Parts: sequence; C-alpha cells; structure tokens
Amino acid sequence: MSRFLSVVIKPTLACDMGCRHCYHSPEEMSSGARISFDRLERLFTMLSREYDSVWFVWHGGEPLSMPLSFYRKVLDMQERIFGPHRYGNTVQTNGAGLDRKFIKFCKEKEINIGVSHEGPCNSVLRPDGDAVEKRIIEMADKERMFSVSSTVAREDQDKQAEIYRHFRDIGSAVSINPVLPLGCASCKKELVPDPDAYIKSSLEAFDEWFNDPEARVPLIPHYLYLLSALGDPQGSDCAHSSCLTKWLCMYPNGDLYPCAKPCPASMRMGNIDDIRSISEAFRSDGFAEILKGTIARREKCASCELFRYCQGGCSIDALAEGGIAENGGDSCRIYRGIFTHVKQSVDSIISEKKDLSAYNPFVRDAVLGKLVNPAMDTFYQ
Repeated sequence: MSRFLSVVIKPTLACDMGCRHCYHSPEEMSSGARISFDRLERLFTMLSREYDSVWFVWHGGEPLSMPLSFYRKVLDMQERIFGPHRYGNTVQTNGAGLDRKFIKFCKEKEINIGVSHEGPCNSVLRPDGDAVEKRIIEMADKERMFSVSSTVAREDQDKQAEIYRHFRDIGSAVSINPVLPLGCASCKKELVPDPDAYIKSSLEAFDEWFNDPEARVPLIPHYLYLLSALGDPQGSDCAHSSCLTKWLCMYPNGDLYPCAKPCPASMRMGNIDDIRSISEAFRSDGFAEILKGTIARREKCASCELFRYCQGGCSIDALAEGGIAENGGDSCRIYRGIFTHVKQSVDSIISEKKDLSAYNPFVRDAVLGKLVNPAMDTFYQ
C-alpha cells in the first residue's frame, strides 16, 4: 500500500454564484450533471485497496448544490469501505448554501469546512456576501472546524492586510491567494494582479501577522512558507511540494485528472468506470504528459537557490503562464518575492537570537521546534 493520497471530488459543476474568476465556464456551471454513487463506491474501493489513508476535498462547482442526504450517504459509504481512521473530508464551499443543519453535521462527522470569501473585498469577485459573512461569524463563535480562502484580484491587490485583519478579528484562519489566469479568468486578464503590487501587499499582511504577539490564527500561505524555510515542508502547500502522484481529481462524469485546477483534455488520466486501479490512472498517457512537462521545467529550475523549497512550483500555473515546461512566470515571481522575505524574517530571529515574545505564537512554536530539533532541514540535503 502507498501511504497517503489527497482526492478532490467534484460531485457537480453546478453553481449559482457565478464568481468572475471561476475555474469553470458558465456552460459547465449550468450543467445538471451529478456524480453517481456507483462511481463513488468504485473510487472508494480502489483507494481503500491501494492507500493507507485518503483525504477527500469536496469541490466544484458548488458542492453544497448537493443535498445533505448525499453527504450522509457518502460518509456511510466511506465508513463501510475504509473503516475508522483511514479517511477525512473537507468541503470547499462558497458558503451560500451553509445552514445550521449542515454545519452541525460537519461537526458531528469531523468534516472541515473551507469557505471561499474575501470579507471586505468580497464584491470584487462574487455577488453579495452578507449571508456568508454571517455564517463565518457564527462558526467562529462556536469554534467549528473551518477556514476561509480569499482570492485577490487586481482591483483589491493592495488590500491584503485589510483582509487579514478582518478575519483575524473574527477569529478565522485565512488563506490569501491571487487570481490565476485559468478558467473564466483566462479571458479576463484584468482580474489577474500585478505581481509586484501583489507581493508588496502580501508582505504588508505578513509583517503585521508575524509581529503580532496576540495573533491567534494562521495566515496562509505565509505560515506554510515559514515552516518550509525552517526545514519542515508542508504537503498542504501543494503548489510547492512536488504534488504529482499525491493528488487526484474526479469530475461528475468519472473523468480523472492530476489537479483540481483546469487541466487540458490531454491530461485526462482515464475514467473511473474504465480503470481497474488508481495506479493504472497514474500510468496513463495523460499523467505522462504533465509529468514530462514538469520534469523539463524542474530541470531549468534546479540551479535556483529556492528550488529546494518550491520544487519548481505548480505545473498548471506554469501551463497557464507560458507553458508547462517554462519557469519564471508570475506565480514564480510572486513566490520568490514572498518566500525570500519570509525566510529572511525567520532567519534573523535565529541568527540574532531575538526575543520570541515579540512574535505571534505560530512563529514562536515554529522557531522553538527548529531550535529543539536543528536537524529538521536535513530534508533538503
């Protein structure tokens, strides 16, 4: 058995929100296609035979277009096929369909909830989010397992510190990332942030978080970069952790792809109805295509001093920015600008033996872990 796999399942591509930067086209979002339980059972059975544990991310489209009864049956099926302690679930939602009944169900079943929302800047990319904001506040007050994912466009690229403060004050972890030139945004380039302006604003948010001893929520991806800089790379930072063979995505019709971001049809890894094992999907021509391009790009990246941290970045981002075999695109520039600053900040704490009480608890714990176990960075050697 292999140790672990993350699987993104898109039970439907339907969504009634129509976010300007969506990965999927309006035609796909208006589709009535729904995943079948036969396909899910076939997928779960293969996974249970080949992997010790699996983390499922329910995505879309809007996963809450599916009724609560769907997820009750999914959880029963997972328990029957995997048994206890071999699987987990996250639902990534726009939040419009969140209600108390579903939130209660997630708490009972230990399902993480990810809400796509930008707080004070939500109207830039999404319709009115007042109801979503209310649900986020309710979940924070009741200590539910959830986090917020905020996507930043050119219009609000300079407001990342404001977004961070907003969710810090609510008590929610927040991940801030740029609009990518993918899906709907591939023909709306005015949505894509300017790299230099994005970096500047991102570092303002990081510095505020980093130097706040009262901070009680992580700021992502900065916190993941901090851990990586200290020699503890995080698999959850899939864009910078050599994700190939560690992630799989299934669409409502059973088609398999290596990533939840929009992949070309040539990267299709087969269909769950036609394959006999997950390993067969990873031996497909579709997977070979992303693998070959990724290897070619990484060979070009290998001489860079940051390669050991970024692993050449995300292949789908590279594909959208100039070619899967090419490096140096906007995502590369943004990572370099942010990671370099994060690493310099944490390195200075250690080299100058600064008073850790001046920094937030996440920084303090990470640095103490490095000091207690200085061999952590042997991962990169």
